[in-house]
Amino acid sequence: MQHIAPTWSKRLDDGRQACLIFTSKIHGDLSVHQSKERLALRQRSLIDETWSYLNQVHGKEVVEVGEPGEHRGEQGDVLCTNKTDVPLSIQVADCAPLALISPSGILGLVHAGWKGLMADVVDAASYKMEQIGEKPSIAVLGPCIHPGSYQFGRTELNRICQIFGESVRSSTVNGELALDLPRMVEIAVKKAGISELIHFDKCTSDSENFWSHRLNKDQKRQAMIGWLDSKENSFEN
Repeated sequence: MQHIAPTWSKRLDDGRQACLIFTSKIHGDLSVHQSKERLALRQRSLIDETWSYLNQVHGKEVVEVGEPGEHRGEQGDVLCTNKTDVPLSIQVADCAPLALISPSGILGLVHAGWKGLMADVVDAASYKMEQIGEKPSIAVLGPCIHPGSYQFGRTELNRICQIFGESVRSSTVNGELALDLPRMVEIAVKKAGISELIHFDKCTSDSENFWSHRLNKDQKRQAMIGWLDSKENSFEN
């Protein structure tokens, strides 16, 4: 399977590698709400295989994928697989893209906005991966919006803090109430019993590099793409 170099990769116990790509504006719009032909061309310019992706609804539905392109466009917010060379994709423009990895060779990709996190989407993903064979022990958080740009309503923020604690309450650069989404993800990951969190600490409100729905009402999307690569490949971060 031909592909561009991963942003991050990890050798697994079975010799395969879990691989992730975090896209930005330079990779083009990967929103699923465009012509299927145009989307497929952009996807294959990154990974030359049929991708699986979802109609994301800020819930906790988990979809297991067994072959390339399976369940494409179905409703849900988590994709997982234990199969080789099966690209999974989560599309974001401020929400947190989160990958979960089990050392025995199971990969999960989670669309983690605040609503999904309140619905325990990380727990749901971890539970499904355990059913397949093993709970995840590694989480990788991609670029998402940071509190300096994430003004938030007091009522909703108070409700979140009742569940996630006061550490997710923050301020924007202008001193307005804000939600610390990366911190919220960190708490959810720990709650799910995942011991290691790797954070690519970039904010999607950097409009030069990323699309941001919150700041600019962007309809275009960047993506986290993940797959399990075959044993003969040798790259590793």
